[in-house]
Amino acid sequence: MSHILVISPHPDDESLGCGGTIQKHVAEGDVVHVELLTSGEKGGHDLNPADVGAVREKEALVAASILAIEHVEFYREPDGALTVTPQLVGRLSQRIRECKPSTIYMPHSAEQHRDHRVVTRLLQRVLQHLDLDAPPRVLGYEIWTPLQQLDEIVDVTPYMETKLRAIAAYASQTRVMDFAAASRGLARYRGEMHCWPGGDFAEVFADLSLVMPRSLQKQ
Repeated sequence: MSHILVISPHPDDESLGCGGTIQKHVAEGDVVHVELLTSGEKGGHDLNPADVGAVREKEALVAASILAIEHVEFYREPDGALTVTPQLVGRLSQRIRECKPSTIYMPHSAEQHRDHRVVTRLLQRVLQHLDLDAPPRVLGYEIWTPLQQLDEIVDVTPYMETKLRAIAAYASQTRVMDFAAASRGLARYRGEMHCWPGGDFAEVFADLSLVMPRSLQKQ
């Protein structure tokens, strides 16, 4: 059994970016932890702005239950203005010390969304100061911006319907944008183009070891 840590800038990024892979880890007996850096309070669409964070956190817990995620941590950093602060570095560092993940998933470093790109700098700062017996592998998932560097291709065909149910749990988002259809289309494309011979659906990842501190790069 391994511990897996997923860094998600906003509620739903974890399900969109690696929901199928999360399910695969769970099926293999791994324990998955999700670190939600913001509560997505800027993405309320027609909701009362004062209610958005709480609504999206509730949706995240439903999605986590669907994906059998063991633990969800809400950091409540400012949506749209995520910044690498000593407090945030310290909190994420403590979580990594506690759960000792073998793999960390995060948005890839060339994502269009500003908050997504900040996560690379955040994890660099965190890992630079952690003295870990077994440094984790760091893999970047795609949300807003499709990857060109494909280092890991995961057949998620057996888990695709569960992933789509987790995405659908984010009703505040899916009633405005059809994220489920978009995610299914991208996974189908990845399966057809990059997972042959294999299943119909795939998720792809970039190995971000080279953008992490030198001492923590893969050997």
